[in-house]
Amino acid sequence: MDKKETKKGFWATLFAPKYKSSCCRGSQIEELPTGTTANVNTTSCGCKSTSKNKKEIKVLGTGCTSCKALYATVQEAVASLCIDASVEKEEDLDKIMSYNVMSLPALVVDGKVVAKGQNLALEQIKQLIGG
Repeated sequence: MDKKETKKGFWATLFAPKYKSSCCRGSQIEELPTGTTANVNTTSCGCKSTSKNKKEIKVLGTGCTSCKALYATVQEAVASLCIDASVEKEEDLDKIMSYNVMSLPALVVDGKVVAKGQNLALEQIKQLIGG
């Protein structure tokens, strides 16, 4: 296998490089030698974020192109605002229905639905997630 090719599968993910927790969402990779541990709760991007202010952001959608576009734009907004947030994509219909959302994609910030059925621009997302 070429070094430029990426490994796929269970073993490749198990032994893949570890990401430090970062409010810039994984732009820093820390290579860990086998058998060592690292403090993964430290931010390495230089932002002054704290874990107690961490936002939980979910993009609800079934995997369509507009849902994927919203997810990518939310990640871009979090990185540009330099806030400590976890961004998740929720595709399970039962979990989506628990939010009483009938039009997708939807954006949930800290458990509250803030937008649904809209293609949001970057600036709109920044305002909705608190930037």
